[in-house]
Amino acid sequence: MSTPRFHPEQAARDLAALTKKHMVGQDAAIEAFAAEVCRHIALSPLQRGPGVFLLAGPNIEDHHISMVAGLTTSLKGRGVLYSMAAIDGQDLAQILPSLSHGMDARPLAHILKHRPDTVFIFRDIDQARLSLLEKMKRAWSQGFVTGEGGEAIPLADSFFVLTTGVAQEQIGQIAREEQDPDRLHVTCLKALIDAGFPALIIKSIDGVFGLQHLDAAEVAHAHYRGLAEQVAAHGLLLEEGGIDARILLQAIDPTIEPHVPNLLLPRDNLDARLAQVKTAGAGTVRLVLDYEAIRILPVEKGTPQWVIDAFAAVDPVPSADGEAKDE
Repeated sequence: MSTPRFHPEQAARDLAALTKKHMVGQDAAIEAFAAEVCRHIALSPLQRGPGVFLLAGPNIEDHHISMVAGLTTSLKGRGVLYSMAAIDGQDLAQILPSLSHGMDARPLAHILKHRPDTVFIFRDIDQARLSLLEKMKRAWSQGFVTGEGGEAIPLADSFFVLTTGVAQEQIGQIAREEQDPDRLHVTCLKALIDAGFPALIIKSIDGVFGLQHLDAAEVAHAHYRGLAEQVAAHGLLLEEGGIDARILLQAIDPTIEPHVPNLLLPRDNLDARLAQVKTAGAGTVRLVLDYEAIRILPVEKGTPQWVIDAFAAVDPVPSADGEAKDE
């Protein structure tokens, strides 16, 4: 049986779409990251080393980790997080994760041996010990780490996504002004080195992706646009001004009362309910905040109350555990 051909352009679009379910307002960084990742995957095994990417700039609501969400989802959740500031070990192969998804907390070499396409997320790479950085550089250059038995464990199918809080404001401004990914890479690297980022590993990094600084109005606009596009994707029309202002206030300030955790992202739950409402016959809808969920209501002129009630039954308010509950 032949192996399905990998199409990097389509794969990049799919990866970007997955990532945008977890964050808004950073389309340029998301699309550049997705394109670079898929170009790397498309290389032949003989050409390919580990993918090493750096995420920098403002880390609002943990956007650095959200940037990796699409990649780990597409690889069936194989993402392992390491908080470098808390790691005392000096042997790269033996460091333990701070948080893992879908696997036990095993040494890095063990994970690599059994799941070679894992995404390793190194949070705050600038805070790692110098001796550990030196071993990272050597491993990335050689293309393998050494296991406990002395065997070479290849890195060709793995990704290392590094994050840094160095020069956040400066990187955020550079990302707003520079549209070309190659120039952005160079400009961000210079700013990072000038601000004290460890130059030792700079040449190992395949791409730097800077997140933009967004003001409150831009955050609200990005969420409005994203929700409108999500509604349209289901063949529905969003009423003009049809998003409850309280929903957008949650986007600007998640601490505002009533506090609704995970109201906006990810959007898979809302997708499922939009599909149900479309199947039930809706055309134009509005989105309102009801209890702790986004409710979808039809707004066609002359819609009888019994029809609106029927849609409320189709789109029940989810409970805190994600299950629908009756009113």
